[in-house]
Amino acid sequence: MTKNIKKDKDRVVDLTLPENFLHMRQDILRFADMDRNGHLNNVKFFEFCQESRVALFRAVGAHDGESGRAWMIAALSITFLGQVQAPGIVETGTLVLKFGNTSLQLGQGMFNNGHCAATAEMTMVRVDQETGKPFPIEPVLRDRLKMLGGHG
Repeated sequence: MTKNIKKDKDRVVDLTLPENFLHMRQDILRFADMDRNGHLNNVKFFEFCQESRVALFRAVGAHDGESGRAWMIAALSITFLGQVQAPGIVETGTLVLKFGNTSLQLGQGMFNNGHCAATAEMTMVRVDQETGKPFPIEPVLRDRLKMLGGHG
């Protein structure tokens, strides 16, 4: 098993396959996104993952500020699998791999020209904005994230 295939009890999710993502965001590669070698700058991988994650949360009404709650990143890792070259489009898929009481684990795949260029995983914690303490994920958000955000 490679780092890009995640097991959760009865299922396996391969983050390198675009068909495993119900939520996918497209971004156009810009000249400013590239490094001097003509490849996507490493920092941009994180930005595209962030934009896909935020788009998913907004789509289900789980974005920051709702009801005094917010999301905080507790852990984030990216595995680079290939180069991304412009011109073109990057598609970044985001799904929920696992739910906890106050946290969830997201999996992401970034695709360009028919191949997976990177996978990412992050742990997000739901917090109360006033106290800064973890807060249970609201049942309605959990249900919406399961519906659009996939497998968790």
